[in-house]
Amino acid sequence: MRLNFKFSNLFGTAYKCGNILFTSNGCGLLSPVGNQINVYDLQTDESTTLDVKSFFNIRHMALSPSVSMLVAVNDAGEASIISLISGSVVSVYPLKHPVTALSFSPDGKFLAIAKGHCVMLFFAPGCQRQFNHLELYRVYYGFLDDVTSIDWSTDSCVFLAGCSDNSCRVFSVHRLKKLVVYTLSGHRNPVVGGFFMHNSLDVITVSTDGELCVWDANYKLNEVEFDDTATKGKVLFRLNKRYRYASSAEGCLNALVTAVSFHKQLRMLITGFDSGHLMLHTIPDFNLISEVKLFEHAITTLTINRSGEWIGAATEDNGQLTVWEWRSQTCHLKAQSHARQMTSLAYSPDGLHLVTGGQDAMVKVWRISGGRAVVTFSEHTAAVTGVTFPASKAKVVISSSLDGTVRAHDLVRYRNFRTLSVPTRQVQFACLAVDAPGSLVAAGGLDSFETFVWSVKTGVLLTALTGHTAPVSSLAFNPDVAGYSIELASVSWDGTLRLWDLTGNSGDEHNPSSVGNTKEVVHFSHDALCVAYRGDGKEIAISFLNGDVVFYDPSEGTEKGAINGKHDLGVAQTTEADLVTPKRSAQARKFQTIAYSADGEHLLAGGDSKYVCLYSIPDRVLLKRFEVTCNLSLDGVQEVHDRRRFLAQYSTEAVHAKLSQNISLPIPTSRAGVDRSSRQWRPEIHVSSVQFAPTGDAFAATTTEGVLVYSLASVCTGFGFGDHSVLDRATYGGWLFDAVGLDETATPENARLALAEGKQAQALDIAIRLRLHELVKEVMESIPSNQTLAYTTGTVCRGSFCFNAGRPDWKWKRTGKCHCPTASLD
Repeated sequence: MRLNFKFSNLFGTAYKCGNILFTSNGCGLLSPVGNQINVYDLQTDESTTLDVKSFFNIRHMALSPSVSMLVAVNDAGEASIISLISGSVVSVYPLKHPVTALSFSPDGKFLAIAKGHCVMLFFAPGCQRQFNHLELYRVYYGFLDDVTSIDWSTDSCVFLAGCSDNSCRVFSVHRLKKLVVYTLSGHRNPVVGGFFMHNSLDVITVSTDGELCVWDANYKLNEVEFDDTATKGKVLFRLNKRYRYASSAEGCLNALVTAVSFHKQLRMLITGFDSGHLMLHTIPDFNLISEVKLFEHAITTLTINRSGEWIGAATEDNGQLTVWEWRSQTCHLKAQSHARQMTSLAYSPDGLHLVTGGQDAMVKVWRISGGRAVVTFSEHTAAVTGVTFPASKAKVVISSSLDGTVRAHDLVRYRNFRTLSVPTRQVQFACLAVDAPGSLVAAGGLDSFETFVWSVKTGVLLTALTGHTAPVSSLAFNPDVAGYSIELASVSWDGTLRLWDLTGNSGDEHNPSSVGNTKEVVHFSHDALCVAYRGDGKEIAISFLNGDVVFYDPSEGTEKGAINGKHDLGVAQTTEADLVTPKRSAQARKFQTIAYSADGEHLLAGGDSKYVCLYSIPDRVLLKRFEVTCNLSLDGVQEVHDRRRFLAQYSTEAVHAKLSQNISLPIPTSRAGVDRSSRQWRPEIHVSSVQFAPTGDAFAATTTEGVLVYSLASVCTGFGFGDHSVLDRATYGGWLFDAVGLDETATPENARLALAEGKQAQALDIAIRLRLHELVKEVMESIPSNQTLAYTTGTVCRGSFCFNAGRPDWKWKRTGKCHCPTASLD
């Protein structure tokens, strides 16, 4: 099994914070999701992820109009310069202070960045190689508060900066004879945005209280001359008109303005309010074009594409993103994140869809190829605790919830066709499992310590399996359907594994005792958290509270071995609520979810850590750790600690919390619903569910950041914005530079020498690790034809050695036998 899994896409999160942008061609939308950026293709309805890997949440973005270059600034003030052709970070410039606004000049030569009470003007980064991609040109002062917006004139000679001190200031980039700086004061509240008119020095400004001011300049834009010797400014601005949004609204609108955008060619002003309303006006007449309520929460950011037909809007409260086509009054794109953390996921048997369940009581089905949501089921009224597909039915999704119901959803008609519950009492379900044919569904109780089994066909409760003395934490059916027995495994917080025989008369609705007999009870010394069957049903993996994973043989009734994974979870940062050191806190970490690979030789595990661990089951060793995030805006990510922050018994953060009268600590069961009204609140990184794809070439993990998908097919992420062509995504598929095993002997000369000595495997291994395509081709063409079999799909087999060549333009002939199960004929 190949193990070079790489991050490929992010599902489940449409928007988190910051501003959104349309691409240069107007057919793509950039949306920041934590420390990464999602790219939505509005023509093909697909989404991909720019793996920026910033150390904090991305707060501001600006797209260069001249080159395919994106500048993204995080909360800590680090500016990442990203190439949209390769999808990689070119450089990182530390601004060392939070940024409030940034904007490129229309000619693409300058980049204005607002930092605190000043505006810094840089020479914009270009496509050529240079040591310093951001070179400072000038710094503009004079603000009394933070700068909120920046806009440029059409000729890129003048820019306008709005400020929270209720004023706007007009600055000249170069030394102008008639303009140096001019202050526009006319608002009673902070300015949300200020804009120049097209090919003019006339200005419009909008404040948070819903007031719009139109300023007329006494000079035209082409009348402002350059002069190296700056003289007293002669450009004057006069307040011409003043408008109120409340007077132009169709209904009574007393909401505050939260976002604003302006299309200069169409002279159309787009305004968003904290009530979720969106209004379009013509400028300077201020005639209302359209008014619509997009969200139930405040609109955080607005943008409009170059042609002016699409308006992008997003809200930070529930992570909803919308592209509104104002002429037809329709939504061209509507994407919504899970309002709260995701709890479970499952792959469809055909590998085309992925279903997730969250604490927001939503069940979402995602299309893996495009990364977009297909349908959202909202019938549950409490947190979803489990989702799954029957192994033989790719069009049925089953989910369990704390509302006491198990629901079966149809992916053909998109409806809830079956609702299962306990008729005699209300039970909260903590886990879910379904057998391979999809005829039986089992759900474990959180408060009743029982396992309930239903018939999907009739919807009747067949039996209630009793025996556990604590909440049932996980269930799993034996996937081996060769025989006639139906075996169910359940684990509980009481530290026991119970194997149930469900082979009884499942059709006898009047005799529940005929279904469900205890086959075996296995006692362990720690609480059991998760259970999983191997693909052949001959092995069970169980994760425990102490961080161990135990392998059990159900047919022999013996323990086959264990993996101690506590030290693989890492040492996490302590929060202000922790009264222990990070080392002590790490001892309480455990794996809460495990999954077998398709071949049953590897195990994937995740839990209270930023790592997803991949283990070799026969060797009981850790093969690889996947870091799901490096976002320091989340708790549990920082591993390097300063001991000066800790006192003898508790941390300094806890001292400050106590001084602010925040002395109450949350009980263990209230961590999911932590009070966000506290002075400092940050979500904690957590992996709630992992699962391999049925094809074995990918796996997915539900985390605090969203659903992270890792796949073997590594692609070169080119997005083809503007006039740049899209790079071939399969050109470098599977070819990654691997430093493992490289030393001074791994050279092209030694590869050719090994090939001459008849050591074809050694020569091929050196060539692949060096990532030299011509050398690999030379080695492959030198291998005798009776030892090699390859296809245009890029899968190459030589004896027992199989790998993905990843070059679809290499065509090979079938000249021998191949027993590789992953190969397919040309």
